[in-house]
Amino acid sequence: MISVYSSLLQSLAIIVGLILVCLLLRRKGIITENERPVFGRLVTDFALPALIFSGLASQRIEADELLAVGIMAFALLVASFGSSSTLGYALISQAFPKDPATLAEAVVISELGVGILIFSVGVAVAIYFGQGGRGSPTSGIRTFIKSPIFISLVLGLSYTLLEPSPSNPALKTALDLLFRMLDAIGSALVIFVAMAIALMLRPIPLRKLGGLIVAVALIKLLAKPFLAFGMAEAMDLPMTVTEILLIETAMPSGTVAAVVADRYGCDGSIASALVIATYGLSLLTIPLIMLLTI
Repeated sequence: MISVYSSLLQSLAIIVGLILVCLLLRRKGIITENERPVFGRLVTDFALPALIFSGLASQRIEADELLAVGIMAFALLVASFGSSSTLGYALISQAFPKDPATLAEAVVISELGVGILIFSVGVAVAIYFGQGGRGSPTSGIRTFIKSPIFISLVLGLSYTLLEPSPSNPALKTALDLLFRMLDAIGSALVIFVAMAIALMLRPIPLRKLGGLIVAVALIKLLAKPFLAFGMAEAMDLPMTVTEILLIETAMPSGTVAAVVADRYGCDGSIASALVIATYGLSLLTIPLIMLLTI
């Protein structure tokens, strides 16, 4: 418990530190409000597609993981999207040190259980409400189908299902270089997200958001992980898979979700404030959940 909590503090400190550095860059005029759409597009149209494809294409999918994906997806539909990648992977790597197989399971569960929903349903909803409700949900889905995110999801799933094993040395080298390049692009995601969040943040009175923060925290930080844990226990999933699910569903609001909201016309400043608030509250709720369940 101490090691997991320490990992959470370190991961949170890194993300908050990056946002503070980006706020300093904004204050000095190095990055400006005019560049906010650029960083939003770098997240949704560049770094995320690379991360999604490389994450899905490099993992094999097992039956237990598919059940966990279903539980994760159901929990997300109930309580929306969390930071399963930003903080979840860090916590899992700390909770299961020197166990790459467990981290690989977490990647599959997270990318399939979170990624497909947030970048299909989530984007469609963001586009719909970003247009002031003037459009239709199907217009958001049509836009999503044409996006780099959807294309990377389809290509990544196709690659992992087909499991190509080229015998040509030149082709193998080319694929290896491709995946290394995609990993390098994906690793820039946290920087782009921090810059986008820093450009979105605005002073918002706590009185205005207090009720919303409490409601979001109760649903996302408490109800969602307990729901996922109960379903995993009912399905008698392996303990490791159950622990992965519990950690990932206990994560605070995802920073990427705030960027997606802003990217498609929703109120990015409120979304960013909710992200920061749930990050802080998760320092209390995550240890409590683990104490009561694991």
